[in-house]
Amino acid sequence: MQQVDLKVIFLTCTLLLVGCIGTETDSEPTNPYNGYEWTGANPAPLFTLESMNGSLWSLEEERGKTVVLAFTYTRCYSTCPVISHSLSAIYSQLSSEEKENITFVSVTIDPWHDSPMVLQEWTENNNFSWTHLTGSPEAVVPVLNEFGVAPISFEDQSEEGYGFNHTQPTYIIDHNGDVRVLWDNPDLMIELFLEDLRIVAE
Repeated sequence: MQQVDLKVIFLTCTLLLVGCIGTETDSEPTNPYNGYEWTGANPAPLFTLESMNGSLWSLEEERGKTVVLAFTYTRCYSTCPVISHSLSAIYSQLSSEEKENITFVSVTIDPWHDSPMVLQEWTENNNFSWTHLTGSPEAVVPVLNEFGVAPISFEDQSEEGYGFNHTQPTYIIDHNGDVRVLWDNPDLMIELFLEDLRIVAE
């Protein structure tokens, strides 16, 4: 039920974003974050997928750390590079001590193409410093659905022959495994996202 609630809340926020961040009144609680604040208990759905180096990565095993969870894929040439390079800039501003307690991880939206080898090469070519995850479509697609990504494939005229329409959520999950902040814009606004991340990681 908690997993279903997470998806419902995400979709509601996306549809009513203007209302969520509209003008405050005295009776409205103050959002301490620059992104959208989750309220109540919202445990992030647990999952285990294959990392770019072939090992298994489990969200549950990151308990005790703050996790930044994003969704991209290697053959995305529009919004995904914006997200990835924003994350890279954010990661580079963390201190060594902060990096010990904060985990960045990206899940592919295209498990049909993004094998561990493809992700490894792509990560190295872009000088990204965090883990990228994949797996079989049967393993990855349920994770995408749980986190409200819901990719829809379409034919295009590029040499790859297809692409995806999808939402762009990036989550900040606290050390207890609860979702605390959602950014649903690919432009993460580095300094503002960093503020949110440090508040959650305190």
